[in-house]
Amino acid sequence: MSARSRPVDIGVTSARVSGRGSGTRRALILCACLAQVIIVLDTTIVAVALPDAQEGLGFADTGRQWTITAYTLAFGSLLLVGGLLSQRVGIRRSFMIGLAGFGVASLAAGCATSLEMLLAARVAQGVAAALLAPTNLSLMNSAFPDQRGRAGAFAVFGSVAGAGAALGLVLGGVLTELSSWRACFLVNVPLVLGTVIVALVTLRGAPGPVRDRAFTDVAGLVLGSAGICALVLGLSRAEELGWSHPSTLGCLGAGIVLLVLFVAWERTATDPLLPLWIIRDATRGSSYLVILLVGFAQMGSSIYLTFYLQYGLGHSPLRTGLSFLPMVGGLVVAAALSTRLLVPRFGLRVTYPLGALVQAAGFVWLSGLTTDDDFVGTLLGPMVVVGLGLGIVMAPGMSSATHGIGPDRSGLASAVANTSQQVGASLGVAFLSSFASRVAADSFEGSRADLAAATGRGLAAAGADPSSADGLAIVAQLVADFRFEAQVVAYGQGFLATAAFAVLVAVATAVILARGTATRPVPESTSSIDNERTYS
Repeated sequence: MSARSRPVDIGVTSARVSGRGSGTRRALILCACLAQVIIVLDTTIVAVALPDAQEGLGFADTGRQWTITAYTLAFGSLLLVGGLLSQRVGIRRSFMIGLAGFGVASLAAGCATSLEMLLAARVAQGVAAALLAPTNLSLMNSAFPDQRGRAGAFAVFGSVAGAGAALGLVLGGVLTELSSWRACFLVNVPLVLGTVIVALVTLRGAPGPVRDRAFTDVAGLVLGSAGICALVLGLSRAEELGWSHPSTLGCLGAGIVLLVLFVAWERTATDPLLPLWIIRDATRGSSYLVILLVGFAQMGSSIYLTFYLQYGLGHSPLRTGLSFLPMVGGLVVAAALSTRLLVPRFGLRVTYPLGALVQAAGFVWLSGLTTDDDFVGTLLGPMVVVGLGLGIVMAPGMSSATHGIGPDRSGLASAVANTSQQVGASLGVAFLSSFASRVAADSFEGSRADLAAATGRGLAAAGADPSSADGLAIVAQLVADFRFEAQVVAYGQGFLATAAFAVLVAVATAVILARGTATRPVPESTSSIDNERTYS
């Protein structure tokens, strides 16, 4: 490995952080976790509140999609920029600027009086999150550069990172029902203020700016950011317009081409924005892959279950949100067991495929959804299993994504991890939403003969004329029932598709780790050598 591409050791700057007492370390974990909660909550908390927000602001259905896309697009496409800035201005300053920006943007969103104002605030939230997110893993990495206390710290952080999206649905349901949709944005303000107070005390020794060389890879920054932007936008267009729409194909094609050019450029750049050894490393590469799976599986399944519970079974936002608690519980338990038991004993070569296969088993179980409102019999067990699978991979994934990376590159490694989760979430929502729509339409068309027969029996039993009020009500109810049955069939097929994707990730991570650990060069920093021994 050349001197230019070699990872830089943690060094004296991080030692000031990692050498502190356990109380300060706990404060650092609290600070990072609070910021992570703020970031991931906004990915899903708005989903449950959207119907009320649409009614309150009076915008069309197309506006609902953009309230989510505006955030994810700004967040995902600017993560590389945020990772670079966190290096150049320092973790503490980046953290504080990102927090302040997110708090102001959340306040603006909660006070929005029009769709345009809401969308502008959502974009501002995404920009602030793109600056804030890379500092979280960098902070954890610098506070725990070696194995002492790292497993427990990342078990907590991984639980927060994985459970945050599901908790967003819970909190969104509670706030919408007990207050209003505006509370789903305004709740960020006290969270931000509390995190600022903790950060002012705990981040004084955080790694400072990296200014030993000027940044020259402008082309890499433009290609990478534009490629991710086009890819995320294309996935959003696929959800709304379908995969064959010219807008979707154009954005996805442009995103793929730009990212290919980005990789080609980074291979030859003198001072690359993202040195490819960061993602070529088997440990980190497989970690980014399982983080992508978490985003795909969690967001896709959350969308399915939200619509199934709230729009299919008629549950309230509060009851819908609380229904996700079993998944959160399974995730938290598995995150602790994974980092403390599975990884130390079996390594990532077993842990990653195991976690992906547990997710696959949970999704296969979830594919047996019915039209009956039976939470305990239908959803409780599989949601716990899915949560266990998510927790098994999420905590070690977050830990290994930056372990062995010095402070001059930790922001970028963190940005890649967050980008993986964001792209996975966008892909999951786009693919599974469009997949369910197509399967539901085909299933409903295939049941038209049964619908006609059921309609005849219903009208005959009620002695109602088809054109009468009673007859029209009977027909409308039967059509709604058949459409719901078709939608449940589609959700079941979607969960099977998610299970298949999880199996592919299990196989891919097993192959990457089995082949990569024997062939890749060992970085020369001590922390990286520890990483090879412990996590491979």
